[in-house]
Amino acid sequence: MDVNVKIPALEKLVDYAASGIGSVAGTLLAPWKAKREAHANQITAEGEAGVLLVQAKAQAEAREILLSHDSVAGGTLDIAGRVNQRILFQERKRQRNIESVVGSAARRLADKTVAKDEPDHDWTARFFTSVQDVSSEDMQTLWARVLAGEVERKGSTSIQTLGVLRNLDQATAKLFRRLCSAAVFLGPDPNQIFDARVPSLGGNAGTNSLRPYGLGFGALNRLNEHGLIISDYNSWYDYQMAIGINVHAGTAVRVPFAFQEKRWVLVPQQERKPTTLFKLSGVALTMSGKELARVIELLEMKKYARDLATYFLKEKLEMIEALGPHIGGS
Repeated sequence: MDVNVKIPALEKLVDYAASGIGSVAGTLLAPWKAKREAHANQITAEGEAGVLLVQAKAQAEAREILLSHDSVAGGTLDIAGRVNQRILFQERKRQRNIESVVGSAARRLADKTVAKDEPDHDWTARFFTSVQDVSSEDMQTLWARVLAGEVERKGSTSIQTLGVLRNLDQATAKLFRRLCSAAVFLGPDPNQIFDARVPSLGGNAGTNSLRPYGLGFGALNRLNEHGLIISDYNSWYDYQMAIGINVHAGTAVRVPFAFQEKRWVLVPQQERKPTTLFKLSGVALTMSGKELARVIELLEMKKYARDLATYFLKEKLEMIEALGPHIGGS
């Protein structure tokens, strides 16, 4: 497949939804396609039919199972009816969850164009199997961002990360949002991140140096248990490549890092002795953590931002904003 060919993002979203939930995807996304192509006001005729088709199939299968036994004693048909009602309720709820997530993804994609390629059918199967049981509005938003991101760039979120996301509760998701809001992301662009971590600012996160920012030891343990950060809370990575050269003259040739949706380089002060290594210690994100960080809406962390800049100044390095696309957040 020629990845240089561009198609409307909504057309590709239809392919992803169809791969995951079948032909009902066409009627599900018809309103967004019509609005983009012809500015139509409403398309309603076929949507409900698709939902009822799924529900009717589930009912028929349940009835066949329940009534295939020899015993049809009093009460059996009533039980079958109640089971059918439960299945109908569950499938309606699941359909609403799917529609909410796909609709939110459609709004994010809007008039964008994307590379034309075939959906990963294992990925779509895993995604829609998981998302059908997500009812929280906040979590649906997160899943929608993952879906939109995958449509824009195939492979941006792995199947492994979908498993991490599936087990993520709202409380842990809020903690992860705070962690991402304090994280730095080292790399040349959002799709190539060498390292992502929350610097411990000269302390040790394992002994609560990040507690003033809502990232105490207990919070970190919770994030680690969910596969979002590594277990060594004071690991380090060499950020020497983020130290700029002739930045003020506009000729920086170093790799920037992202923080709070801006890109930065570190400018050495005159009194700083040249080094070949700059260890930045802190809480490192796992691969799944890095992938999910791309779709997290960041919080404002003014105190941490000030303290991070102060920490670098103690190392005789000044944070200077660099131009280019940001890394992390959405």
